[in-house]
Amino acid sequence: MQAVILAAGRGLRLGESTKDRPKCLLEVGGKPLIRHQVDALRAVGVDTVHVVVGFHGDKVCEAVGSICRCIINARYAETNSLYSLNLALQQIRGPFMLLNSDVLAHPEIYARVAQTDGSCLAFDSSSDCEEEEMKVSFSDGRLRAISKSMPAEEAHGENVGILKYDAATAELLASEADAIIRDGAERCWAPAALHNIADRAVVRGVDIADLPWTEIDFVEDLAFARDRIWPTISNGHNSKGGRTTGFQANAAFAKVSTQSST
Repeated sequence: MQAVILAAGRGLRLGESTKDRPKCLLEVGGKPLIRHQVDALRAVGVDTVHVVVGFHGDKVCEAVGSICRCIINARYAETNSLYSLNLALQQIRGPFMLLNSDVLAHPEIYARVAQTDGSCLAFDSSSDCEEEEMKVSFSDGRLRAISKSMPAEEAHGENVGILKYDAATAELLASEADAIIRDGAERCWAPAALHNIADRAVVRGVDIADLPWTEIDFVEDLAFARDRIWPTISNGHNSKGGRTTGFQANAAFAKVSTQSST
């Protein structure tokens, strides 16, 4: 198994924290976020990790070392994650796992995705599915749509940013990503290609609502990851322990997808 980590962006919404380093290098639990991801991938049998870098790419490549292969997105400032994914898919073939580099997730989430047959994505059915979040909907267990613009009432949860594609679906994804880029839509999110092939590929959902995770977009997210999510993971806890309305009422954490006592 191989994997692709999309890590070209800077993370402007994190302010001074990403002034001289991309957000995948922000430390959580004493090591860069991307190293948590690489370690989790290797634990589930991934032996080749491709990292698409851009902003301060040299620092990312140094942080991951020889265990990863770096792919440079020289146009990171004017493109988006779909462009980075397209660059990676021009260089790899066959099944692979795909990660957004700004996710801190319990290792069990990686294991569930890796152990699920065929193509799949991790999603959180407990998410409030707010406007900022990449929402997903399913029919008979099969992905039908993935989009930020999806109405919350139509969504079955939030995309976590940890996916797996079998060889056939990976080929479809590569073709669609390339077609979108050729049409000039270079600022699309990577899920745009998956959304467009959902009617041609079987992609299952893996619900991880019982496990701690968070996406890091804002300063509040980083604090949440360090103060609540990482201690839960490092202490060996698997469960969120139930959703906590206090987090939802707190404006600083309202955007964070893991509203729990973790």
